[in-house]
Amino acid sequence: MPANPFTSPPSGARELSIPPHVARPDAPAHGTSPQVEALRTALAAGAGPEVVDAFWAHVVAHGTPLIEGRGPVREYTFAHRGTARQVAVVINKLVDDTTYPQALMTPIAGTDVWTLTLRLGAAWRGSYSLAVDDGRSRPASGLADLDQRRARSLAVTPPHRRRAVEAWYDLLSHARPDPHARECGPLGSVASGPTAPRGLPTRRADVSGAFVPVQTGARRARWHVPAGGPGSDPWDVLVLLDGEAWAANDGERLDAWAASGVLRPTATLLLDHGPMRERVADLTCNPRLVADVLTLIDTAPAALGAPVTRDPRRTTIAGQSLGGLSALYAQCLAPDRFGASVCQSGSLWWPNPAGGEPAEWLTRTILEADARLGRVSLEVGLNEWVLLEPTRRLRNALAGRCEALHYAEYDGGHDRACWEVSLPRALRRITAR
Repeated sequence: MPANPFTSPPSGARELSIPPHVARPDAPAHGTSPQVEALRTALAAGAGPEVVDAFWAHVVAHGTPLIEGRGPVREYTFAHRGTARQVAVVINKLVDDTTYPQALMTPIAGTDVWTLTLRLGAAWRGSYSLAVDDGRSRPASGLADLDQRRARSLAVTPPHRRRAVEAWYDLLSHARPDPHARECGPLGSVASGPTAPRGLPTRRADVSGAFVPVQTGARRARWHVPAGGPGSDPWDVLVLLDGEAWAANDGERLDAWAASGVLRPTATLLLDHGPMRERVADLTCNPRLVADVLTLIDTAPAALGAPVTRDPRRTTIAGQSLGGLSALYAQCLAPDRFGASVCQSGSLWWPNPAGGEPAEWLTRTILEADARLGRVSLEVGLNEWVLLEPTRRLRNALAGRCEALHYAEYDGGHDRACWEVSLPRALRRITAR
């Protein structure tokens, strides 16, 4: 039997790495808000502070950003009220050290109201924060991660851009959630257009499931099992990489998926991957990770006191970013065990060419090996300029090699606020029924 080409990925590329440089698109375009312009006109005509209060009451009542206009592109107006030296809107994948000057709010003359109107798609969804430099400082404990990111960025920044990068991180040190945002997510405030995808309707479970800690070697993980046992059939199996992100509130989300029919009766294996350096090593096409997952599935009946399926059609693995890369890799390495995978915003550029390896190893190996897979769900954000073209190339490589391939591009970035909306839909679509 020929050797499995997926068992020997480049092993020297599992350090913290920077994706290959791809020129980012332009900053989001500025727009004009009829409501803001009406306020300016009223103030210019001599209106008193009551018009400012009325405008702000409208902002508070409707939530931010205000969205105006019709058609596929709308006017999104972000707003802040208060005395400040500088205020900016920090939007996932749209604002960075190259574009933040275009994200600075401007005060409405004679008031303490700051606004910025951007033209974004009606289907756009994204996480954001407000960077308000008002003289208050955040606790040092809240800046530790930011300082690490600053140091990593400066280490790869050419001298002529260091001042801009420093200014960007100084701005980020003032970032905070928008108190008037209509939505919130794991990365802070969330904005979404009128035609943006919405989460599946789910209902709260009457009875909560349970977590069961497990271990194989040095790897620790936990199963989440629904209440009531598997019934007459073994449980289906779902593996969620970066499992801590989905286990919040004692598994309330997983219980809701079960109660609402997103999943059949399913035992969910949640894996954690540690700090950044360990996570990178674990989630870069690592055969050891896949072997550990299979061991945990094989030993699940003893750990759970109930059977789990051995049918690949009823076994799914899902992940995001590096986890998305690893979910698809696991299916390629063990297609007889994983009949379905969900790859959300997969880091398909891996490995870093600077490490001496050509990019997109997994895509090339799928083509060269003429891989045959079960069901694959693949998605990427239109604002993910590093990942968009590699994901399109992977889609083309998978065409004709899968039992079923679902591909989607959403109006958003590398953003858990987007993944949380689309993962339940992908699972309902791709898991066996």
